[in-house]
Amino acid sequence: MKIYSLILIFSLIIVGIVFNLFMLNYIYKKTIYNNRIFIENINLINETENLFYIKGYASKTIYNTDSATLIKITFNNNIEGIIIQEE
Repeated sequence: MKIYSLILIFSLIIVGIVFNLFMLNYIYKKTIYNNRIFIENINLINETENLFYIKGYASKTIYNTDSATLIKITFNNNIEGIIIQEE
């Protein structure tokens, strides 16, 4: 009976260690992937902001009233946005 309990304890320890290694690997991979995606998105936002400041976009008036104008802008990197001008 002692041998079975020792085998059970050792097998549970081994399963716990293997599970922890898999979980650490999973968390590490998810962190690297999320950081890479985050950096790519930050670079895209910075590029779009720079294009906005240097007027690197095409504009088209969508809707015009006496109090406001909606202008659709399309940046050179295919990002679209809307400017609302209140008059």
